[in-house]
Amino acid sequence: MRAGRRGGNEGAVTLYYAAMVLLSIGAFIHSKSPAPEMRPESEAASTFWLWLSRAAFVTWIALIVWGFRELHWSQPVAAVMVSLVGNAVIAMRGPRNAWPLLSMVFSGLGLAAAAIILFAWEPPG
Repeated sequence: MRAGRRGGNEGAVTLYYAAMVLLSIGAFIHSKSPAPEMRPESEAASTFWLWLSRAAFVTWIALIVWGFRELHWSQPVAAVMVSLVGNAVIAMRGPRNAWPLLSMVFSGLGLAAAAIILFAWEPPG
């Protein structure tokens, strides 16, 4: 049975929404920070941020696919819309010095939540 059709998976859906928003914002911040002053000073940290944000974006796409496979179609659509709203809020704020760290934290938390969803979640029934 697919999740979202009957009760018992509210926690998984809540985690799904949180992961989608965290991953999206984490990747979005990196894509909007091309200026050198918005990058970490360490080359290793900058490279780590690049790969972390790429992993966040790929995982965001994977969660969209997973959502359409495992949840009612309206839930992944809503998650994408909420993610885009989160990105718009970040874009309206303008560049901030804390963005690299915020992006890394959001990406890391989103990847952890996605791992729980993709590997530890079991459909009810």
